[in-house]
Amino acid sequence: MKIGGTPPINFNQPINKMELTEKPASSSAQAFTHFLTDTNDHLLAADNALQELASGQAPSLHQAMLTLEEAKISFQFLEQVRNRLMSAWQDILREQI
Repeated sequence: MKIGGTPPINFNQPINKMELTEKPASSSAQAFTHFLTDTNDHLLAADNALQELASGQAPSLHQAMLTLEEAKISFQFLEQVRNRLMSAWQDILREQI
């Protein structure tokens, strides 16, 4: 089911493999999509840094830890945005008409 002209999202598929068939309707939707993509990129980079560190191919422990912290902070921020959106949605549902 399409809502607002955007295609449905398959949440079982990783973000880096999803393709949007239509452009988001507003600049805020575009910003959120861009933010999701950036967060996913940070998480993938952190995973690669951990794999390199485990295999002994990492250039430095310092760089790997910085990559992990960037991914952690990006994900925590995404989580807070999600919490605010859910709170706003619940407030809308509680509104009396």
